[in-house]
Formats: sequence, structure tokens, C-alpha cells
Amino acid sequence: MRLRLPASEMARLKDALADAKHREIGGQLFGEQIRASDFRATDVAIQRRRGTFAQFIVDVVEAVQSAAAFFRRTEHRYSQFNYIGEWHSHPSFAVAPSTTDIETMRQLVTDAEFAGNFAVLLIVRLDADTVAAGAWLFDRHGQVGPVEIEIEP
Repeated sequence: MRLRLPASEMARLKDALADAKHREIGGQLFGEQIRASDFRATDVAIQRRRGTFAQFIVDVVEAVQSAAAFFRRTEHRYSQFNYIGEWHSHPSFAVAPSTTDIETMRQLVTDAEFAGNFAVLLIVRLDADTVAAGAWLFDRHGQVGPVEIEIEP
């Protein structure tokens, strides 16, 4: 799978990471399906409430509000524009999912109320002046796989 991130969204992430310093932050990824297994994250929602040094917790109310705003902007065209997944930072740890991250994402995609077939987890960290990033695909069958990240101009 490929996840395309516009440079403008990466710049927003970079600013948010710099502002958060050593506290974890996160949010949701919304975007557009370009073709099978090829998505562009057109909207990276950044949660206002920050986490701690070693933990980020999704604010469900804010996440629902972000989703509702995205779907209004895209006129509820779910077959083209939809939820892609979650993101959060690891300012003090490797850009790789923790055991908790893996368990949380598996619970998300296997929840009976989850409407999708998959969710992407993007983990980012600010290294000096560069955003380091890694992404993984979680599916309903418990499979986890790598996601290719492409930064678009």
C-alpha cells in the first residue's frame, strides 16, 4: 500500500511536532483513494490535547468532530474520500509501533462497529529539522504490513 502525504500536510505536522516538543501528539488521517492500495492523506487532523512523554490518547469527541467536518467538506462521497487511519508521534522513541499501538490498531479494525476494511497507523518524530515517519497497514484479519510513504510536492 502507498500513502501519499502532500508537502503542505507534512509542514503542518512538522510545526505541530516542534510545538509539542517532547510530548506525544496525534490525530486522524483522512483522504482520497487514488486507485487500489494508493491513498492521499488530504487532511491530517491534529488533536488539540497533547499526550505525555510516552503516551497519546485519542480524544474521541474531537476525532468525531474532525471526521464530520471532513465528510461535510467532501460532500459525503465515501467511495472516494474517507478515513484512512490514525497518526501519532514518538518524540522520544523509535518511529515504530509499540505493543500498545499494535494492540490498539488491531482492536480498532476488528471492532464490529468499524466500517472499514483497514486502517493505517502513521508514526512520526521530529529529528532536528526533518520529520521521520513510518506507516503500517492493519486489516480486519489481524495482518500488519508496511506502508510506502510518498511526500508529494
